Amino acid sequence: MHTEARTRKSEPHRCPECGAAFAVTYFDDRTDARAQLPMTTTEAACPLCGRGRSVALPAGAERTLAVELHDDEADEGGGG
Repeated sequence: MHTEARTRKSEPHRCPECGAAFAVTYFDDRTDARAQLPMTTTEAACPLCGRGRSVALPAGAERTLAVELHDDEADEGGGG
């Protein structure tokens, strides 16, 4: 039996409340007819302040959702 290794997909986000950069990661295991299912919306909480943010994910991916804080301040331009 041949099984492929699962890989997490990652989408960058920024909290509108505290400005923290974080990634929403998940497994997209849709295959065959399941690949035709529409996207679903779920809440992802900011790992720094806890504020919820709606994110769109493939159907079923919300069960594998993980949120990881990123320290990417060096990548951000200007401030103020």
